[in-house]
Amino acid sequence: MRIVRFFVSLLLFCALVVPPVAAQESEPDSPPVLLFPFVPNGEHYGDTGPWYGTLVLQNPESVPLAVELRTTGGQLLRTVTVDSHAHAIVPPSQLFSGPCRQYPATVRIHELDGIDRIRLPTAIAVDRIEIAGFREGIDFRWGALADEVWIDWSLPGWEPTAPYIVLVIDCPDGQPVALHLVAPSNALQSDADSCVALTRAIELSAVKGVLDGADSVLLPKGIGPITAVEVRYGPRYWASLGLGDPSALDTSTRWQATVSGSAITIQWGATPGDDDGQIPAGARYSVIVHAQEVACRQPRFAALLLLTSGAPASSTGSLNGAAIASSLPAIAPARTGVTVVPFVQRNNGWTTVLHLAHASERSCPIQVELYGRRGDLVWSGSQTLESGQVWHLDLRTLTLPSDFTGSAWIRSSCGPLAFADRLKPSHQLAVSTAAVDPAESTKSLVLPLVYANHSGWNTGIALTNLANAPVTVDLAYRDASGTVLRSERHTLRPREHEVFYRPELYPGNLPPGFRELAALSVTADGPVALIGDAVKYQAGSGKALTLPAVAPLDPGISLLFPLATTDLPPELGDATGLTIANAATAPAPTTIELWSLGAPVPVRFELAIPAQGFAVLYLPEQLRVTSRFTGTAIVSAATGRLVASGTHVNATVLADGATGTPLAPGWSAPVLGTSLLPTWDATGPGIDFSVRAAGLPNTPLLLEIIDETADLDTDPACTSSSPLRASGAGTLQVSLYTCALDPVQPPTVRVRLWWDRGPLAGALDSGDELLVERVVALPR
Repeated sequence: MRIVRFFVSLLLFCALVVPPVAAQESEPDSPPVLLFPFVPNGEHYGDTGPWYGTLVLQNPESVPLAVELRTTGGQLLRTVTVDSHAHAIVPPSQLFSGPCRQYPATVRIHELDGIDRIRLPTAIAVDRIEIAGFREGIDFRWGALADEVWIDWSLPGWEPTAPYIVLVIDCPDGQPVALHLVAPSNALQSDADSCVALTRAIELSAVKGVLDGADSVLLPKGIGPITAVEVRYGPRYWASLGLGDPSALDTSTRWQATVSGSAITIQWGATPGDDDGQIPAGARYSVIVHAQEVACRQPRFAALLLLTSGAPASSTGSLNGAAIASSLPAIAPARTGVTVVPFVQRNNGWTTVLHLAHASERSCPIQVELYGRRGDLVWSGSQTLESGQVWHLDLRTLTLPSDFTGSAWIRSSCGPLAFADRLKPSHQLAVSTAAVDPAESTKSLVLPLVYANHSGWNTGIALTNLANAPVTVDLAYRDASGTVLRSERHTLRPREHEVFYRPELYPGNLPPGFRELAALSVTADGPVALIGDAVKYQAGSGKALTLPAVAPLDPGISLLFPLATTDLPPELGDATGLTIANAATAPAPTTIELWSLGAPVPVRFELAIPAQGFAVLYLPEQLRVTSRFTGTAIVSAATGRLVASGTHVNATVLADGATGTPLAPGWSAPVLGTSLLPTWDATGPGIDFSVRAAGLPNTPLLLEIIDETADLDTDPACTSSSPLRASGAGTLQVSLYTCALDPVQPPTVRVRLWWDRGPLAGALDSGDELLVERVVALPR
């Protein structure tokens, strides 16, 4: 038997957002929708504001991506195209448009240097107030609480005489915003490195005409090029492989196939005296066409929300015009009907405003339960919300202990959405915390950045049990080299909550490198959440940022940061720092790419992060630029298990010009293509069988080819055993030969693609994850 050549190649490239959980035969599902529970548009709450939400959308791919911004009810707000390796900044004015409503209210009694109050007749969201002849911030300041507006005339400016008119202004309200990639399966079609060729066998029905005649069969609309054709009548098969080469159409010695327009023609009588396969006139037979398609992996995508008080962030993402700032990463929908804000407080001058909504197009009730330090229920309440409606729940309006700290549990059958702004109006401080899905919580977390008396910054830790049973939690604070500075154990009852500070991590002599900074490893026997609040107090004000501890990522998953920026000198504006921690017990050679907007190539940094250590990339010190840098960051490592955070500090914002955001995982499940292509040489027609997968460049993969009714080997002597395996990252290439075909059954080969994440690199073990499995039938 003539040996038919087979060629197998595997190419691995970049990838999206959520690690795969099961093997799949079809293309990967669309990437999950990303959500912001609330994007403010001039709202006041917690005696601060007006608050604005500015979206920063990151595209790490080499082709542009289109993103639809929608309400949770499905209404299209805006479509944004994000250039390759770039970000797009969307202010709230481009999302929520329309005229502002005005409500005049009369204050009839005024107390000199006192506080006047207005009871709102209807439930409106107050964006600002205007008093003719008087200036906010000079003559008065104001705030809104529940259904009341208060006006403070204690400032050393002018005051009115009663009565006077206050104009209460309500502009279009902010809403939850959902981010949808447009046609994600086709978004990377123009990026050859992200796509594979995939041959699909399609069986069509044909009717035999006259002897030595031609039968025409209509082709389905939209199918790709046909590379091989088979004819079947009962148990009998014949194959024609000539469609890849117009000069060799007849390879079956019995019939030939041609494609023209939307039909394929089977021409019988190619050999004089043949019997047309003994198919009688009028009989039905099958024509199997192998159509080649293009399948692409899903694109990666990330987004963050800049929350600013006083004014929106600028078109470059600068915080210069703001008075207070915080930030939030985009979230995925909760898997269950419950989500948890792991730290809420009303103590020491801090209050918490919960922003509550749901992800449905219909009205749904939202249930809120507040649990205290000991895990005891201290308050519960509910509201029914329309689609897109937001419940702003200020803890000062509730009957709570005066020193309350705890957690908020939000329940809804319509997909709860929530985050918390924790505010200290006396010092103009704000930090924002996204709700977490307790079903997604892991038992191993890392907080990559802990300040311990670092330039006036200190970190408070909030640890919360998310389980209905006690948990034991081990904490290990490590320096940059991975050395343990302090370890401690906490045992928490169900929903119990602890807050503690660790400014004393570096007593005595300070270590070299990243002085007075640490990373915190969290290991628990149940689901927990840990929040790190960094605060720097100054005279009458300060700066604050918060970061959650998150699960370290497996090797080969990139980390995405939508807004990396710095002014030179940094004292004139924003400065970004990236902190990257390695949770693995082996070093992690790590690459950081900084993509400036419009730049054809990134600035690359290579960092060797020690086992269980961390590294800091501070842009003003690392970038040799003469003007403002603004762009995006991508962090990746082939080994190690990374967690990273990005921080912004703006020196020109006198109050709280600081934000902290965890880097988002950038992941896309690899796509597997199996392609049949006919070939010819001096020995006659053959067929190449190519396998190609597109995925992340650093994701370690294992390709497995298993003989079924076709015997494939890596050498023409047919001495290789089955299964055949190839492993690695980047480009893999294997040349295969077919040594035997089943004389009765159609020849088949099984192809499996594994994520090689187990302890034995390059070998199949119990820790590896099956991504794709496909059985391919080869034409005979």
